[in-house]
Amino acid sequence: MVISDLHLGNPFSKASREAANFLRAAAREGFDICINGDGLEIAQASFRKLKVEIPELLRAIREVTHAGRSVYYVVGNHDILLEHFLEDWGALKVAPFLNVHSAGTRIRIEHGHLYDPFFVKSPIAYEVLTHLGGYLLKIHPAIYRAWIAFERFRAQLRFRKTGILGEPTQFAEAAHALSQRGFDYVVFGHTHHPGETRLPDGNRYLNSGSWLLSRHFVRIENGAVRLEEWSGAF
Repeated sequence: MVISDLHLGNPFSKASREAANFLRAAAREGFDICINGDGLEIAQASFRKLKVEIPELLRAIREVTHAGRSVYYVVGNHDILLEHFLEDWGALKVAPFLNVHSAGTRIRIEHGHLYDPFFVKSPIAYEVLTHLGGYLLKIHPAIYRAWIAFERFRAQLRFRKTGILGEPTQFAEAAHALSQRGFDYVVFGHTHHPGETRLPDGNRYLNSGSWLLSRHFVRIENGAVRLEEWSGAF
């Protein structure tokens, strides 16, 4: 099971308890779990929320690992300092990306921030605006909903689309380049826009979205890869 962009500790995030319940339910069903970047909010953190929300997630991870399942944490851009901890912590594994094999199907899982043109071309400006956004969210978390609505409106004005509303075309290009290396499916997060589209070679690109607004996840089971929405049970 792949989820992304929980942003626990962000003033807008309310995903802590539901995410913990998701991890426990996935483990009961016999799945390993991948948190595909930005599970923890460090760039826009509210330390009051972090101290409340992180213990809940850590307890769930401990229960999952005690049940014999593994939790993989792929580093994103809001938790990028975790790049200093790319090592095996027992059943919790921190990684820059995952290559997954399932019944002959090959899946590449990355957060996707390295294909964000703004993040790559203007990293300092990106960081400044990210921190500024954190202050705005502390003033009024609903500002985030306005930003997502703006992104969707801007995407509708474009004629070049990836098939997922709000996605930059660079994401589809990067996914296609990865599929050319032998991956049948490519799974990103980062943009907070859940969706799925077919690549030019017939392979598939999926985005698992963000739990800030919805509860989407990607299920990988016996070679099948599909986008679903968590309703509280499988």
